[in-house]
Amino acid sequence: MATIYSRTLFLGASALRGVARQQVRQRSSAPLSYRNTRSLNLASTAKQQLAVKEAPLSANSIVSSTPETESLNLKFGDGSASQMPYVWLRENCQCSECYNSMAQGRTFLMESLDLNISPSNVKNDEEEVLVEWNDGHVSKYTKPWLYDRAFTPAARAQHRNRYALRREPWGADHQLKEFDYYTMIKDDKVLLDWLLTMERKGSAMIKNTPDRDIAGPEIIEHIAYVKQSHYGPHSPVINRPNTNNVAFSNAKLGMHNDLPQYEQMPGIIFIQCVKQHRGTGGESVISDGLFAAESLRRNHPDAFKILTTTDAYFWDKGHANYSWEMDEFYKISKMPILTLNSDNEVIRVAVNNAIRDSYLDLPSHKVKSFYVAMKLLNDILYDNSVRFKMDAGDMMTLDNVRCLHGREGYEAFSERHVESSYLDWDEARCRRRRLQEKLGVFI
Repeated sequence: MATIYSRTLFLGASALRGVARQQVRQRSSAPLSYRNTRSLNLASTAKQQLAVKEAPLSANSIVSSTPETESLNLKFGDGSASQMPYVWLRENCQCSECYNSMAQGRTFLMESLDLNISPSNVKNDEEEVLVEWNDGHVSKYTKPWLYDRAFTPAARAQHRNRYALRREPWGADHQLKEFDYYTMIKDDKVLLDWLLTMERKGSAMIKNTPDRDIAGPEIIEHIAYVKQSHYGPHSPVINRPNTNNVAFSNAKLGMHNDLPQYEQMPGIIFIQCVKQHRGTGGESVISDGLFAAESLRRNHPDAFKILTTTDAYFWDKGHANYSWEMDEFYKISKMPILTLNSDNEVIRVAVNNAIRDSYLDLPSHKVKSFYVAMKLLNDILYDNSVRFKMDAGDMMTLDNVRCLHGREGYEAFSERHVESSYLDWDEARCRRRRLQEKLGVFI
């Protein structure tokens, strides 16, 4: 019986070997082109798979997402990593219930925020990170959105520049970059260059300005909106009878910032030369208040502290000289000469000897040291100033909360005519960001 069973297995195996040989002969007899095509297809597939494996990850891709006690640890395609706090993620949920994408504003209320929120589940797919919270809410975040807002030095620096460009201090060797009035209006690239220059250097010269007293407001309106004051949309800086400001006379003007009597000083001043004084007099002098303030900080730290912690009053009281001015005005502001932000950076210089008030909210024994500090700053400003004489058709633009300007006195009968007008920094930076988006130029 065992012999019969073994023979049966042997015959079965022989039959299977015969079938296998027949299949091999059939494949071997297939056309050569078919075999070559199959080989090429296999090679191509292998190459594609290898390319996928070797393709570099995009910078904003997310390699891993690891929940931790207080935050989600994300690792990005560029090798950077960031802890994304749960409380921040929850408040910034991008779903339609928490965020109005049309208005681009958060509708989630602070009163609804659980400070101890945590995820019950986190999923990381090709396009987004999905977080299921322990209160049942579900949030989705795209990977580029998370990458741009990561708490990494690079991401933070990028948005810092989006807010405001880093300023570059300058001294007595500075030369104002020149721009053409009409080209600025016609060419957005040139306008963007001017905006970038103003943020970095705080100064520029616009040439070929039209011979009309509203040329300043006209180019400002092309950028954004004119910053109005009680002097109207523009001010004729001439030797006025019955003048309502020392600037509207032929006297020498010390270097100053315009309108510190306003709590919100104008951001950029446009100073247009319509007609220049012939002969000696009327020359301009400018200086970088940021450069001077940093020099004071380094070399006279006590004086720097006084000017950043002592408030001064600025005031302006008067009447209208022209129909477009306010009939009567009486402004008072109170601020330090040098204002610092939370990073200890100088963000505003307020120097104006003509309208700094005689009232001082100080004990008498601190008055002399205040004057010593102001005099030191004034000396540094003049030691590092730039002097020149504008021609008719020139329009000087200055960061008014940083750079200072002054002028030499001139003869009373002179026809010298300068116009001033203002643009706020909020509007200038707004236009810069929009132009960067439009032109694809990012810093």
